[in-house]
Amino acid sequence: MEQSKPPSLSVLFVCTGNACRSQIAEGWARSLFEQSSLGKFCRFQVASAGLEAHGVNPLAIDVMAESGVDISAHASDVLTDDMLEQADWLITLCDHAEQHCPVIPEGVKHCHWRLDDPTAAPETIPDKRAPFRQTRDELKKLISAWLEEQVVWLSCHSGLSLSAVEYSRETLYQGFMNLQRLTIKHRLFEGGWSQPFQRELLVRHQAVMVLLYDPVADALVLIEQFRVGALTDPHGPWLLEMVAGVVDVDESLETVACREALEEAGCEILALEPITQVWTSPGGTDEQITIFCGRVDSQGVGGVHGLVDEHENIYVRVVPYERALQALAYGIIRDASGTIAMQWLQLNRDDLRKRWGR
Repeated sequence: MEQSKPPSLSVLFVCTGNACRSQIAEGWARSLFEQSSLGKFCRFQVASAGLEAHGVNPLAIDVMAESGVDISAHASDVLTDDMLEQADWLITLCDHAEQHCPVIPEGVKHCHWRLDDPTAAPETIPDKRAPFRQTRDELKKLISAWLEEQVVWLSCHSGLSLSAVEYSRETLYQGFMNLQRLTIKHRLFEGGWSQPFQRELLVRHQAVMVLLYDPVADALVLIEQFRVGALTDPHGPWLLEMVAGVVDVDESLETVACREALEEAGCEILALEPITQVWTSPGGTDEQITIFCGRVDSQGVGGVHGLVDEHENIYVRVVPYERALQALAYGIIRDASGTIAMQWLQLNRDDLRKRWGR
C-alpha cells in the first residue's frame, strides 16, 4: 500500500529590498532545517522576497560564508501575490515591509521580527561586516527557535487548518460588540466532513495587555477598575488587573502597549518584552490578546487615571512583587491574561532583572 506524502510547510521571508535580512534568513532556514528534526514531520520549502529587488548584498554573502552557509547563488526577487498565496508562513523582517506588505491571504500565518537594516549602520564603523554579523546571529537564534516551534506544533497537532473549514456569516447585532451567527462544516479527524451546524460568535477587536514591572523597585503597577462581565463576582465587579487596550486599524501592538500604559496608569514604557498571545474564550469569541511585560519606573506613580469619554475610572497602585504574588495566590488577581502574565513573571523575573538592571 502506497504511503501518503508528508505535509508540506513553506515559509516566505520578506524585507524591503530582499538584499540582506531576508536573504540571510532564507539561507539559515535551509541550513538549520537540515540540522533539525522537522523533516520527520513535513516537506520544507523556503523562499525570500522584497517589496523591491535591490540585489543580494555581497557583505551578506560574506558573513554567511563565515558560518559555512553559501547564499552566493541566491537571487533578489520582488514579492508577488502568487508567493503569498503559496506560503504557509509569512515572516516580515523590517517595519517597512510589515506596514506595506500586500494583503495577506486568509490562512497564511504571519509573524514579524523587527531587525535593524545592516546597510543603515553609520559609515564610521571600522568593520563594515559587523552589523551584518549581528543580523546573521540574531536571525540564527530566531529561526532556530521558529523551527523548534514547528516541530512541537506538528508533533502535537493533527495538521487540520483553515482549508478544512467551510462557513458563512450572518450579523445578528452590531453595537459596542458584534454578534454573528456562523453556519459551519469542517473535516473530521476520522475522515469526511461534519454535517452543517450553527454557532454564535462574539466578534471583538484584537487587544494588548501589558504587565508593568519596575525591576529596580521590584514592583508592579496594577490597576483596579469596574468590569461589567464580573457583575456576579462574589467580591464585586472591580478587578485588579494589568493595563490593556484594543488595537486600532493600522496600529502596531507596541504602539497600543505604550499608549495604554500612559492613559491608564500614567507610565512611560522604557522597554517591552513579548510574553505570548492567547485566545480569551475561543468557543464563543474571536478575541485574541497579545501580552507584553513593560519596563517602567514606578516612582511617583499612582492615583486615578483613564479617559472620561470612554467611561474609564481607573485606580492605579504600585504593588511590591511578593505582595502581587500573594494577590495571585488568593485569587485577587483572577483574570486569565493577568494570571498568565504573573506566572510568566515568576519564571522570568531573575533573568529580566539582570537584563533590565536592578
